[in-house]
Amino acid sequence: MKKIFTIAILVLSVNAFSQKLVKTYWDYSKTKLQAAYYTDSYGTKNGLFKGYSEYGGILMQGTFKDGFPIGKWIENYENGKLHLVKFYTSPGYNDLNVKDGKIISYYEDGKTIMYERNFKDGEPNGVWKEYDEKGIITKEGKYVNGIFEPTGITKIKYDEEQEKQKQLGAETLLKKTEEYKKIIPEADKAFAAKDYGKALELYKSASDLLGNEKYPKDKISEIIETYHTNSKFFSEYIKSQYDSLVADFNSIKQNFKIKSIKEYNQYTYKYEDKNPKTVSGYPYHCDCKNPWNEKNYSTTSKCFELNKGFYEPYQIAITEAFFKYDEALTKEETNVKRSSRSFYFENTNNQFYSYDKNTFLANLKEAKSNYELGKSVRVLYNSAIEKKNQITTLNDQNKKKTLLKKYLIVYEDLIAKQNAYTSLTETIKVLNTLSTLSDKVITCYSQFTKELESKLKEVETSEQIQAILLGQ
Repeated sequence: MKKIFTIAILVLSVNAFSQKLVKTYWDYSKTKLQAAYYTDSYGTKNGLFKGYSEYGGILMQGTFKDGFPIGKWIENYENGKLHLVKFYTSPGYNDLNVKDGKIISYYEDGKTIMYERNFKDGEPNGVWKEYDEKGIITKEGKYVNGIFEPTGITKIKYDEEQEKQKQLGAETLLKKTEEYKKIIPEADKAFAAKDYGKALELYKSASDLLGNEKYPKDKISEIIETYHTNSKFFSEYIKSQYDSLVADFNSIKQNFKIKSIKEYNQYTYKYEDKNPKTVSGYPYHCDCKNPWNEKNYSTTSKCFELNKGFYEPYQIAITEAFFKYDEALTKEETNVKRSSRSFYFENTNNQFYSYDKNTFLANLKEAKSNYELGKSVRVLYNSAIEKKNQITTLNDQNKKKTLLKKYLIVYEDLIAKQNAYTSLTETIKVLNTLSTLSDKVITCYSQFTKELESKLKEVETSEQIQAILLGQ
């Protein structure tokens, strides 16, 4: 037993002997002590610690255990008066906090408490109090599971503030509700008028005012869905129209040829094929033999203007209608892209085109229709020739010299007007008139026309003849 006790004494002596007193100084001459503390054989702080000001007063004192503060620590202001009292129930870790324990802070008089704070696992836990310089509590409460619960005077103030905020919230809600009731009818009116852009902004404003209201959110979703549907429609429609239009026109123009016009050459004494004049000069250039192959109508139209007589009216009509429809598609595609917008709603950034679908279709309707009319010119022109040949055949079988003679005057006049090609609308009108008149004349070959021919003998102009024949 005596041997065991002797060994224990020896171990304690060795441990004590292994502690080292460390001192640091404010100056190089080591006359002003900065801190004094003990470390173990590994250099870790263990034992009493004292920190001094440059003037010799104690700034900090307490005990370290394994490099961390433990127990009661006192920290003073530079003037030597009490600043902080910290109680470490387990080793803590920094100047402004403790891991487990309590901190009491004092004003610069060293007597009046500024605050009391309790910690557990490095987080606020338990009673917290704050005081003014007169020692009157300004805030008090406790932390439970990380949540501050006011008590005492703070609870009273808190409850008062809560009531105040409640009343303010009720007043704010009332104002928002009144404003909401004004906005919704305006939004509904815009929606009914299909002014979706305006309706969208108004419904968004209403939803921002009263976030729990379902109605504006449903309307916003409906508008956005419409926009997304339209956006898909725009891209698909424009592409399909481009593709089908180009394919159709390429198929038609394969058979286009300029008319053969003979011109007398005084040097060769022969009639030779005349070539159309070339369009030249920046930015236009075309030899005008195939103007329908140009990439823009500006060049093509200059060929048509410069070389009248070289092109069939239906060639001009179809080509003009094609380019104008292509131009309308390009313009509407630009309008669609310009309407691209972003609308943030319920954590979703919606990207869509807000262009009106009905406006889009309306702006393309006339150009698309004119392209079909342009193609109809060829049909009407061929029909006019067929009907003329039919009338000639009928006249061979049933001679009506006056009727045929007067009909041919009108025919040549209308064909000449058609060849002049002033516009698609006028050309269609002329050919329709010729078709109607031809049908009338064909009918006359199965009727008694002595009286009609008698009237026709009295007139000479195309207009007078049309008036009699179409008046039948």
